[in-house]
Amino acid sequence: MGKDLVRGAAVGLAAGLVLAHPVAQTYRPDVLDYVAHINVVLAVSVVVPAGWLLAHLLRITHPVRAALLAPLLLLVAKNAADLTVTSPSPELVAFAFTALAVFSYATAAALTATTSRLPRGVAAAAVSVCVIASATVQQQRDEAMDRRFREELTALYAASLPLVVPEEVPGRTLAHVWTISDEVLALDYAVNRASEPDVFVQISTGDPAASCAEWVRESADGCERLAADRWLVTTGGRMVLFTTSGKHLVQVDSAALARDDLLTVGGALRQVTAGYLAALS
Repeated sequence: MGKDLVRGAAVGLAAGLVLAHPVAQTYRPDVLDYVAHINVVLAVSVVVPAGWLLAHLLRITHPVRAALLAPLLLLVAKNAADLTVTSPSPELVAFAFTALAVFSYATAAALTATTSRLPRGVAAAAVSVCVIASATVQQQRDEAMDRRFREELTALYAASLPLVVPEEVPGRTLAHVWTISDEVLALDYAVNRASEPDVFVQISTGDPAASCAEWVRESADGCERLAADRWLVTTGGRMVLFTTSGKHLVQVDSAALARDDLLTVGGALRQVTAGYLAALS
């Protein structure tokens, strides 16, 4: 068992040195995620069979078993380390990952070589505890990140966006909220949350006549004046309404609504909270 421990550590050192750099790149903010992860996948595809070959050459008792168990132990150890240390530097990741690889491969080689059930049982229990604890902590961390994101988004919306939505959109429900700029709220309406939006509303400030003229500036379609503060563009089966409701400019864009329904959408607004909008973003 002692010789397998040392030989496994040697295999782990080789694997760690090969994998440390591509794994560390995934922690660099200036590296594209998909590029970094592709490099990790390529490195793993080389290291796993190479680990078996090196274990075989070093005469580890059960090279195949060790080569299969070691990556699992390494993954569990890495996840546990990620939960323990937040925002590590790439240099620290490279060093720690190499150390974890040495530990994982040495442990795998020793466990697969021993005939005693006690070490295997203890190792299996430890791995199970680590997996469960990692999953629980990760879930809590994800929930905390989601809450923090919602709080930040709510504060951002409350700072500048108009906190209003149409009082009524016939036959539609609010499916998605987004922003065009810090002061322009965009609302997508659909028959239900699972269907494609077909009514698009923007809430901002401005003059409806000027906004309509800007919209058709490069189009042959003109603005039709419906009232002092209502202008309509019709192009094919699509209609775009520009109107005001209180201090807000309302733009309603749809190819699915009839004209009367379009006017209903732009007719009245109701106040909502920033949290309500953030929840639909």
